Amino acid sequence: MAGLAVEATIIPPLPNPGLWQQAKRSARVDVPYPELPSDADTELPSWRTGLHSDWQLRLGPTVYRIHKVLTGHGPRASAFLCSAFTTGQQLASGAPHQACTPSAPEEGAQGSSCGETDLSHIIPEQVWPVFGQALDYIYSEELRLSEENAVPLLRCADVLQIRSLFLRCIDGINELLNVTSAPRILADSGVMLGGPLADQIQKAASDVIAEHFDSYEPEQLQRLPTASLTQILRRDDVGVMHENEVFDCIAEAASRLEALGRAEEAVQLWQCLRFGALSNSYVVRAASIDAIPKMALIWSKVVHRKYGNQMLQGPGIEPILAEGWPVGPPRPRKPFKDLVCAVMYSVDTDARNDQDVERNITAATLVAEEIEFLGGRAILENIFARPPSARDSPDTSIINMDQVDVAFVLAPWTPSEKRISRLINFVDQGGGAVLLSFIGGLSKGVWRDLEYEPLITGKVADNTPYEDVYLSSHGHTIEMSSLKRSQDTLTPPRILCGVDSINGRRRITSKLVEGAKVLAKWSDGQPLVVQHPEKNVFSVSQRVSRIFELDEDLGHDDTLQLVLNVMVQAGKEAKRLRALRRASLPSVAANGAGLAAAGSAGALDFLAVTSAGGVNVSL
Repeated sequence: MAGLAVEATIIPPLPNPGLWQQAKRSARVDVPYPELPSDADTELPSWRTGLHSDWQLRLGPTVYRIHKVLTGHGPRASAFLCSAFTTGQQLASGAPHQACTPSAPEEGAQGSSCGETDLSHIIPEQVWPVFGQALDYIYSEELRLSEENAVPLLRCADVLQIRSLFLRCIDGINELLNVTSAPRILADSGVMLGGPLADQIQKAASDVIAEHFDSYEPEQLQRLPTASLTQILRRDDVGVMHENEVFDCIAEAASRLEALGRAEEAVQLWQCLRFGALSNSYVVRAASIDAIPKMALIWSKVVHRKYGNQMLQGPGIEPILAEGWPVGPPRPRKPFKDLVCAVMYSVDTDARNDQDVERNITAATLVAEEIEFLGGRAILENIFARPPSARDSPDTSIINMDQVDVAFVLAPWTPSEKRISRLINFVDQGGGAVLLSFIGGLSKGVWRDLEYEPLITGKVADNTPYEDVYLSSHGHTIEMSSLKRSQDTLTPPRILCGVDSINGRRRITSKLVEGAKVLAKWSDGQPLVVQHPEKNVFSVSQRVSRIFELDEDLGHDDTLQLVLNVMVQAGKEAKRLRALRRASLPSVAANGAGLAAAGSAGALDFLAVTSAGGVNVSL
């Protein structure tokens, strides 16, 4: 049997999977696309390059080459341009819309002659510098609004009928409108806009400027058109403590206008002044101004607000009225607008023979009446500490301090402990307090122990002679002619605005809480008005207390005006502090209103935005 031949073969091993993957990767084709000189031509269309443009817009000497499909269609399209592209209608200037033709191209027109729309006659020249930003928005939705470009871009959107840009500008103006931006927005809207659109924006900006009028430098107000400034100055709610502030503003603006040969506009500003509300020293200044008729000044001082217009029948009054000068009882400004004031006096009404009871009640009532006359709301309350057996319980109160912005406290007698605790809590929550600092009253006990009183008064020896003191002049000079001059300045807070003289006759000493700020002084150097270093509390020296009700020996002075000025300052500070508290709440911050980190200036802007009515218009 023949043997079988067995042939052995060796089976090659299978390839390693890792080596197979490596071989696969090594076989990758990596050929770059060849660079072509036309790569730059594939960029997105832009009006800046004009590449493939098929229409052009003209603004004066400048030509913008645009693309009809991008500017006339889509969510950011211009309805005006779309109509121009499709109907070829002519503008008021008579320039026809030309379709693209193969005729000889203009310089830089990329080889074709395109249709053109001349916008020079319908877009104000002041808007031309931002026209490119409007095109940027149409092409790429890029938009950065500021107080400089918001109104010009709104005019572009209005003329070109770009709905989305119009709405973005309206929202932007509402967000931008604050104390800083209001003058620019007001001035721009008066020049660039018209109709209801301009009216709403100007009203919103004017509201902000009027409310914070004393926050502006004269140069800022002088940039406003005279017509706009005149409208603001005629308002009752201009944010000034006293009419003297309005005089100072007009004096600077009128001087500038006269230097420019615009004397008629200066007269219009002077006619906004309420001469009967000026202090005596400012009436003297007004008498030296040639543009102001002297009869207008005389009538303003003769006709008192309580007598109405009965006296306006005398000879010589008709020409003054015909020329537009204000004559008659001065209509008050409203520095206390939106302020709720508690007038709290602490007197023992059971002290039948004490004349101080009647004096202090009269003083508190006088303050309350003036607050109401000047646009605020006043609530009177006697906070004297009555014995438990008295008819009125010490726990009763007619004032809800949560609704109060500023409290005036006249406390020659010590208030009840509950009233003092409520007053402390009120101040801790940001409320303002203006105190007449007496040796008794709040100058002892827990109020003083916790250093809520910035000015602490004390007695001197009984044999110390009385001394007549006055409001100190600048530099504390001793000349009699200057003893009653005001320490008022042109920078806020102008608590001495309208205060020509303060008279006093007291034997007291004064001590300040550490860090307290002296805002006004007596002629002997003693503090007259003091501000607490940390709290919204102001003290007025006790020396004014007796002549607060027009002391016959010392005569009339401006103590009441001083107290009202300090209350306005404390009330404004209370609103600022409370706005910061509200802005810091999570619920408010979530709605975009939290501006606490912006500090005092940011709080002022926050108040301006929340108080203004805003702009609500549609395309």
